[in-house]
Amino acid sequence: MPLPSKFSDLILIHHNPVKGSDTQPTADSLRRLSIVSTDSDYELIHFDEPHHIPQIEAQDTTSDDHDNASTASDDSHISLTPAFYHHHISPYGRRYHGFQSACSYILPNDPPEQDREDLLHLVALDLTYGRHFLAPIGDNLNKILDLGCGTGKWTVEVADKFQFAKVVGVDLSPIQPVMSPENVEWWIDDVEDEEENFFETEGHDYDFVHARHLLPMVADPTGIIRKCFDHLNQGGWIETQDLHPQIKSDDNSIPAKEGYLPGQFMDLANIAWAHAGTDYRITPQIGGMMKEAGFVNVTCRRFRVPLGPWPRHERMKNLGNLMKAATEGLVPAIMATPAMRKCFDEDEIKELQEGCKKAMGDSKIHGYVIMYFWYGQKPPAVGYGGPSVM
Repeated sequence: MPLPSKFSDLILIHHNPVKGSDTQPTADSLRRLSIVSTDSDYELIHFDEPHHIPQIEAQDTTSDDHDNASTASDDSHISLTPAFYHHHISPYGRRYHGFQSACSYILPNDPPEQDREDLLHLVALDLTYGRHFLAPIGDNLNKILDLGCGTGKWTVEVADKFQFAKVVGVDLSPIQPVMSPENVEWWIDDVEDEEENFFETEGHDYDFVHARHLLPMVADPTGIIRKCFDHLNQGGWIETQDLHPQIKSDDNSIPAKEGYLPGQFMDLANIAWAHAGTDYRITPQIGGMMKEAGFVNVTCRRFRVPLGPWPRHERMKNLGNLMKAATEGLVPAIMATPAMRKCFDEDEIKELQEGCKKAMGDSKIHGYVIMYFWYGQKPPAVGYGGPSVM
């Protein structure tokens, strides 16, 4: 079921968007900005160790299983630093962070989006067999930063692992658990703010910086990476974990794009991000940005994430159901943005949601996306003996 023909040519815009434009796009203006983008736009950069992505084996029979995940929170202490605690409610009923006029992050922060974030947290853990990071950071950490911590799942769980380290979570929205371990501190701030931000006050002397699904959502990812470099201790590590917004298959089971709504939706999502001045397609380039900022030992790990219940093996099938549910939640979040509301009415949005859900549940379509784990190290001090790999 294709999208209405008047929107079918809105495909993957933006190489140099203008941040902060007050003018919302019309369908015609989006068409004028449209260009076709393929994988050739980006070079996959591998430093130090090339990494093969194992294929996923499809099941022999079709199945429409689907899965859900729930959330849980933690422990005993909170250390909140006041900043922007109010929210913004859009005309379309979604709730957003209080920095709405000041930064490029376009997704809501309401309970449905929090649930979706927690699903993506489970996806990352399942991909890595429960590992919160892949960088060889060692055991003796004093200070850890979680940039764009969201609901705080990663922050709290890592704080439990490193009970003698201070773990700082910073985000645009105050949606973290009220009860948290004593070594956790929450900050609400816009790290993109050039005038005054978290990095200028508390962003110093870190041993490890983690950022999941953050860099593709900011207007200046290279600037954020440089700030992380400047505020890491010598020998400290950075790790980013991000999905690449392109659906692939290894057996050509995905229909042509005009007949595959999830693929068309990914194109629309890139348009929405582009209008905000960001480019989610930068994920393969993050390693190059780290290298340019001065990081060494830059390494990439890539994982196929199935989209739907099509894999044969139970673990991958569960992963596919998690990713399907997270993508189903992304559709209404993206379609609530002003750029999309200018182009689509309620009936068309509902048709898109239902069509995406149906297509992702089709076990004959073996689609997947790739998740990139990039990590790099600030050059150690002279005489540094190297990390103890966990």
